Amino acid sequence: MILFFILLLLLLMYGYIFYPMLLSQKAKGKIFSFLFFTNDEELPMVSIVMPLQNEEKVIEEKLNSILASDYPKDKLSVYIGLDCCSDATKQIIETKFNSSLIHVIEFNERQGKPNVLNKIIGTNIVEEDSILILTDANIIFTPTTVFELVKYFKDPQIGLVDSNIQHKKITNDNEKDYWNYETAIKHNESLAYGIIPGPSGGCYAIRKNLYTSVPDNFLVDDFFIGFTIITKLYKAILNRDAICYEDVVTNWSQEFSRKIRIATGNFQNFWYFKRYAFQFLSPVGRVFISHKILRWKSPFILLIMYYILLLKFTLFILIVTLFLPIIDLLFFTFDMEFKPLRRFNYFIVMNIAVFLGFLRFCKGVKSNVWQPTTR
Repeated sequence: MILFFILLLLLLMYGYIFYPMLLSQKAKGKIFSFLFFTNDEELPMVSIVMPLQNEEKVIEEKLNSILASDYPKDKLSVYIGLDCCSDATKQIIETKFNSSLIHVIEFNERQGKPNVLNKIIGTNIVEEDSILILTDANIIFTPTTVFELVKYFKDPQIGLVDSNIQHKKITNDNEKDYWNYETAIKHNESLAYGIIPGPSGGCYAIRKNLYTSVPDNFLVDDFFIGFTIITKLYKAILNRDAICYEDVVTNWSQEFSRKIRIATGNFQNFWYFKRYAFQFLSPVGRVFISHKILRWKSPFILLIMYYILLLKFTLFILIVTLFLPIIDLLFFTFDMEFKPLRRFNYFIVMNIAVFLGFLRFCKGVKSNVWQPTTR
């Protein structure tokens, strides 16, 4: 039983510690060898597709950031899918943005983000040979964001380019640290393999002809779209220079609910792409297993490890289980912080969300209509 416990611990450590370390070594000294556009070349058409629902607080800043882009305006179009908006989003767009670049497609019944994407991209509205940038309303571009997302598409191997989303405001240091940790892993995967297992849903670019319609009930569209592209043997990379900003502060309960929803969608994707879970020798399978599957399975690994410890050290484990959250709460109450304990609790809470997401997945997902985060 002890050997089994050690094996489980090593699996957990591989996913969170050893894989990032090995990846960092593999990527060390490497640079992108892909072909890329320069500013003085003929650039491709770009179609920015943005599904949104009740985004009156951020839509003006978002569109201003797009229009301030240094990408040639005659090569740029914006397609906004209004998903049954009940606030002033439509009025703001109509009154403040009289631009031929902006096209509004209105849906009078809730669709959900994946269905809005399917319906806009699946029509003849969007330029057939364009590069698609799929983005959320609260992701604010810099003048160079569009060009940096597009420039590597000169190389025919490239199917997807992810952005480097940075946070202006964040109330949770653990969340910020985890985001930076994930970005570093994706950067190193890009250098080592030319493959990331899924982009940041807030802003990424793909070739239009590689877009695959997201299944009706899927909750995490970005992973499905991105992973489908790498299974077609195209490269998917994160470009650290494609900087954009997310300016959102959510409360704890919203963040926890969001993590459950993402976890549910991750298990949908895991089941859909399950055959790659047995292909560790291929780069796609290795990245999928090491970066994603082991994370998605960690709640179950932790539960088994906890059970083994409980059998061996019953009283001690029960005391630790009871007092660690209390100690962390006391530190928080008196505005003190012990980072190792806070990070451990954050890790446990994340895995509780993943486990709850698994239970929701097992019950079945009937709809992918989402409730936007409070801005």
